[in-house]
Amino acid sequence: MKPERIAALVVVLPLVLGSAAIAWYRHAATPGVGEPGVVVFNLTGVASTGVWTLDDVNGLNYWWKTFEPATLSVREGDTVLVNLRSADLLHRFYIPQFGVGPVDVEPGHMVSVRFTANRAGVFQYYCTALCGTCHFYMRGWVVVTAAGEEPITPPRIGCPLCLPDVGPRPVTEELVQIGSYLYRQKGCITCHGPEGHGGVVNPNSANSPVPPHDTTAQKLFLAGPEDADALLALIQRAPDLGAVEEDDDISRFPVVRTRYLNAKQIIRGGRYSAKADPAGPEPPLQMPAWQHLVEERDIDALLSYFISLYDWEAS
Repeated sequence: MKPERIAALVVVLPLVLGSAAIAWYRHAATPGVGEPGVVVFNLTGVASTGVWTLDDVNGLNYWWKTFEPATLSVREGDTVLVNLRSADLLHRFYIPQFGVGPVDVEPGHMVSVRFTANRAGVFQYYCTALCGTCHFYMRGWVVVTAAGEEPITPPRIGCPLCLPDVGPRPVTEELVQIGSYLYRQKGCITCHGPEGHGGVVNPNSANSPVPPHDTTAQKLFLAGPEDADALLALIQRAPDLGAVEEDDDISRFPVVRTRYLNAKQIIRGGRYSAKADPAGPEPPLQMPAWQHLVEERDIDALLSYFISLYDWEAS
């Protein structure tokens, strides 16, 4: 053999063998692999697109690949082992219906959770650590199929910030338009429904489904569409509603103002969703404190949008 080929083999062969050894070790060292009767899923949390995925995530593909959200499909009675990794930030994995978590998943560490799929149905798993703009879309399905039945395919959960893009922030001072954009851009739509209609189930929450926002005008005690229009105009021209003493165009203005300022404080400080069953799992959908995530005027924009959604003709 020529010296050049020998030299090439000396350089290349260790690289090939090293890569093969790493791949073998990752497979052999993965908990649950080869364990009889155990269904194993290797999930990686990706904050940038808001998914738990079964795809291999690494430093080369993290920045460009669209990772598919994972559906965990098993048979009733299966023992399930889920190995969890994070590709970027701290995530928190939670399957309330099977008593899994919430468990912290830190970058650079793997954590494993195990449960028995002891009932058939379609259930959701969640990330419950606020991990970025796409956090509220970071959930998926656990499909448990009874014996003799065919697995169903639940609808895909994907972040519309990523597919499709909601576009840039509108160049306008009109608060209702800004609020409509923020409602989608900040992920409020995932818990409070399209156009604030609500109806999103929050397991074991005393306040499930998640309350709608299209009834905000009613909750502020606005008497009619004229009052609503007057309040929207006032918010538009007065950044500090608390400094406005009176407004003759709005019935019961002091009451409306107080309730509006209370609503702003709820958005700033967040709201805890209490358990319906104190012995049951923690409700996965909790409203975070937005005070460091949006500007004060953005809160006015969101509330203006909510007020505009009320259907006065149907009330």
